[in-house]
Amino acid sequence: MMKKTIIALTMMTLSAGAQAESNQASTDKLNSAMEQLTVVDEQTDIFITVDEDASFESVTYQGFITDIYSEIYVTSHEAKEHGLEKVKKFYIYNEVDIDALSHKIAARIDADKPTAFSVDLYRDYRNDSGKFTFIARVIEYK
Repeated sequence: MMKKTIIALTMMTLSAGAQAESNQASTDKLNSAMEQLTVVDEQTDIFITVDEDASFESVTYQGFITDIYSEIYVTSHEAKEHGLEKVKKFYIYNEVDIDALSHKIAARIDADKPTAFSVDLYRDYRNDSGKFTFIARVIEYK
């Protein structure tokens, strides 16, 4: 009888441990998903879907760094080195034309007038259309 009780207690302990690990894994997965959410301005109507099979790659593009913005453009690494404070972050999604993307970035920078800004540019190959789409993450600093 004692052996059966010990075995039952051991099984309950293992079961509780497995449940705790499962809950932790679920919590970690939820936290990871929540980190991908972004804040969208109220006046903007946008629906964002996440492509689980996306193959985003970082792109270096200097086209939007014209004379007007060259004094306030920094890389994210330079911003960190200089201790700049992040004020605002926004994304521009699904642009097929990189020049149109740079114009949208310029319009937001002109409107917000940050002290400095950085741009992280990514592209994703769309199998359905055979084209690349671009995504820009812009961080404004003061």
